[in-house]
Amino acid sequence: MLKLPICPYCGFKFDYSKARKSLSEKEVKCKKCGKIMSVSYKLAAAKTAVLFFVFLVFVNTVYLFHSKSQTIIPNIILTVVFIFVYLVIVPLKIKFGKIDGQEDPPEKLKKNRHRHKKTKK
Repeated sequence: MLKLPICPYCGFKFDYSKARKSLSEKEVKCKKCGKIMSVSYKLAAAKTAVLFFVFLVFVNTVYLFHSKSQTIIPNIILTVVFIFVYLVIVPLKIKFGKIDGQEDPPEKLKKNRHRHKKTKK
């Protein structure tokens, strides 16, 4: 799916420029809650690259054999367009994951109280 990444802790939606900047980092700090998240996108980006490559080879082959053009300039232009579209799509494939130890600490109870919080029935 092509969605902008969201913080797994607070649900803050990152904008495209922040997602693009996080491609070069392994961990990112949330702007809203301040917690650190892991960045993963390489598997999804690789799958998308393979898909684009196969489709591009197919389109270039069909164009090469069914056109009357004697040059490969249209094929080069099409390849550059596909690479540009791929580079625009990659930040939309980022997923942020939780890191252990970042969850909120359990609520402390007052002195001389039960060790667990009672639930009403």
